[in-house]
Amino acid sequence: MSLRSVVAYAALAAAGWLSACSESSVLPPVAPSALPEDKIERLGLACPADLRTQSLDGRPVAVGFELPPATGGQQPVAVGCAPEPDHAFGIGSTEVTCSASDVLRQTDSCIFQVTVLEPPRLAVTRFLAFGDSITDGWIAEPAGKARHEPGSAYPVLLQRDLQSRYLTQEIEIVNSALSGEEAREAVPRLQREIAARRPEVVLLMEGTNDLDVVGGGGPELAIQAMDAMVLRAQAAGADVFLLTIPPQVGRGAAPLVEPYNDALRSIAAQRGAVLVDVHELLLRGACPGDRPPRCIGADGLHPTRDGNRLIAEELARVIVDRYDVEILPGGSGPVEDTARAVAPAGAGARAAPAGRGR
Repeated sequence: MSLRSVVAYAALAAAGWLSACSESSVLPPVAPSALPEDKIERLGLACPADLRTQSLDGRPVAVGFELPPATGGQQPVAVGCAPEPDHAFGIGSTEVTCSASDVLRQTDSCIFQVTVLEPPRLAVTRFLAFGDSITDGWIAEPAGKARHEPGSAYPVLLQRDLQSRYLTQEIEIVNSALSGEEAREAVPRLQREIAARRPEVVLLMEGTNDLDVVGGGGPELAIQAMDAMVLRAQAAGADVFLLTIPPQVGRGAAPLVEPYNDALRSIAAQRGAVLVDVHELLLRGACPGDRPPRCIGADGLHPTRDGNRLIAEELARVIVDRYDVEILPGGSGPVEDTARAVAPAGAGARAAPAGRGR
């Protein structure tokens, strides 16, 4: 080494350059933090059970549900579903897919079904209400005379009830009533009405006026006429609902009411008609008033408005129980345990108490 080189080296060493050059200016790499082992590969998502609802009018139905809870993973965890909660689902089955992801980009998903059933339906839609002034809508309140209120007649109330339940069907209830008519005079009229209207179900309540007939075999002829009307309606292919007549209060024919109704019960059992026991319904009905039976008005003969309402409600209950069509999801399996199959025509069963009328 020359003297000049030695001098230069000594100068650099004195200035500290050789020390700086002998060490790196870059920091060594730092090892990454360990990931939380209890969070890795443990993100889970549990969907709810399949959901089922029914469209009452055939339109899509908004179905609400909670987003499924996620388990595990590293917060924050995002959860979403498609379609989203409260989406309007159309009739049929729709697959809902839910997914979750966390900050570590772990994901999980699950699937459930939302099924919207078709609107409720009745197997029958054409009814004929056949009777006298009680069917016609003569109303007697706890105080005051009887008056004609067609809008309060039980067939009118019944149609409103059924139509509100079965929105996609036209429910027809023809009110064929003739005030003051006796059952023994009604057979030809019923036959004409059946031929003209072709009902699927006949609601038959007659005989109150026959009990007031003095001599001439009034109640006995009425029973024969009722039996004949049941048979003629059934021969025309209609189911028959045979209604007992209401209680009477303070009238001479009152003692004849129960024997007459017993005869109607026998006809229903023998002919396979559906008995709707209006007498028992009104006798025990929870109607306003002080004088029992409270569902019978001041004239002792005609039901009150509340009495007519009870008759309509009981008929609706029996009709729905008997004719409500079982709606199947996608054609497989029953919808609800409460869904009813249609009973065959002429297969009679005694219904829970209903009422009677004039």
